[in-house]
Amino acid sequence: MSRSAGARQRGLSIVELMVGVVVGLIASMVIMHTYSSSEMYRRNVMGSGDAVQSAAIAAQRIDLTLQGAGAGLVRAKVNWGCKLLVTYSGNVILPRSGAFPAPFAGMPTALRLMPLLVSSGTGSASDVIVTMAAASASGNQAFAFSSPAGGGSIVSSVTPPLGVGLKPTAAASDYDLFLVTPEEVDIDVQDCRIVQAATTYASTLVSDATLGLKVADAAMTIPLNTTTYGAIDASILAKRSSALHLGLRADPRFAMLAVNDNKELVLYDLLNRSDPQVLAENVFLVKVRYGLDNGVGGTINDNAVDEWVSPDETGWTISALMDGKRDTAQKIAFIKAIRVAVVMRSSQQVVSDAPTTSIELFQDLSTARRFSYTLSADEKAYQYQVYEWVIPLRNLREPSVF
Repeated sequence: MSRSAGARQRGLSIVELMVGVVVGLIASMVIMHTYSSSEMYRRNVMGSGDAVQSAAIAAQRIDLTLQGAGAGLVRAKVNWGCKLLVTYSGNVILPRSGAFPAPFAGMPTALRLMPLLVSSGTGSASDVIVTMAAASASGNQAFAFSSPAGGGSIVSSVTPPLGVGLKPTAAASDYDLFLVTPEEVDIDVQDCRIVQAATTYASTLVSDATLGLKVADAAMTIPLNTTTYGAIDASILAKRSSALHLGLRADPRFAMLAVNDNKELVLYDLLNRSDPQVLAENVFLVKVRYGLDNGVGGTINDNAVDEWVSPDETGWTISALMDGKRDTAQKIAFIKAIRVAVVMRSSQQVVSDAPTTSIELFQDLSTARRFSYTLSADEKAYQYQVYEWVIPLRNLREPSVF
C-alpha cells in the first residue's frame, strides 16, 4: 500500500506536460485570432458608421448653402455676371490683389455675380463651388435711383412705395448692404458695387403692418456709410443704374466651398466678414455636374434637366462663364440643378480582404462625363462611402431683363 501511494504522488510526466503546453498555446492562438477578427470587424463597422454620420452632416450643410443660390437676386434688373467690386474700410476685397488661400488658390481673383458657379478640380482635387444669394427681409426687387450726392447716397426715382423690407434697429456695423449696378442691357455686363447704408436713414422708413417691418417709401434717400464699403463708382452712376437690397451685412451669402488637404469641407466668406469655417470632416472628395435645361435631349426651358455636364467641358468652365459677355449671362439661365457627389473616408485605417481600389462617380452618365480616380497604396488603407444627390436650383431662372 505504501508503494502504491508513492506511485500516485510522482506528478506529471514530460509527455503530459508537453501536451498541456501545446493545448495552452493552441487556445491562446484561437483567443488572439478571435479577438483580432472581432477588433477588425468593430473598426470596419465604426468606420462605416463614422462615414455615414459625417456624410449626413456634410450633405445637410451643402444643401443649406446651395439650395438658396441666387435667392433675392433673380428679380434684379441686372445681368448675371457683373464684376463684383467690394471695398471695406479702404481695403479692396474684390477683385483680390493676390490669390485666395488654399484650397481656393486656383480661383480667379476677380469674381462676377453668379447664383452658383463651379471650378473643376484636377486629379483627386475636389471641385470648388461658389454660391451667392441675397437675404432681403421681404420680396426683393431692384429699384432705379439717382445719386446727386456724388455716390454718397441712393435717391430712389420711382413713384410707388418700394416695399423693400429693412431693419433699422441693427447695430451700426451690421446695417443693410445694397448691390448697385448699371441696367443697360444692350452691351456686355458691367461692374457692380456693394455699398452699405448709413444709420441715419432709419427715420425715413415707413412701417408696413403686413410685413411687420419698416419699408422704403417713394422718393426716399438712403445715405451711404462711405467709411465702410465706400461710395458708388462714377462709372456706374454715369449709366442708368439700379440698387438691390441684400439684407443686413451678416446675412447675404457670398461664399466658396472646397475640401482642404486635411479632408475637411471648408466654407470661405468672399466678403471677409468671418474666418473660414470647417463644415465637415473626413470628406475625401466633392464633385459636381451642372443640370441644364438647354433642349439637348429634351425640351428647352421646360424646367426639366435635359443633360448633365461637367464644369470642365468647353463652354462651362469657370473662365467661360465669367467672361462678362451678355450671351453668357443668358446661358447661365439654363442651369436648373446641380448633381453633387461626396466621397467620405473613414477616420482610421482599416484592415480589409477586399480594399477599395478606385472611386467611380456619376456612373449612369456617358463615359466622358463620369469621374474615375484610382486610389494610391496609402489611400487603399481606408474605407470609402459614395453619396450622390440632386439639388434643384429654384432661383436660377433668367433675370427679367432678358
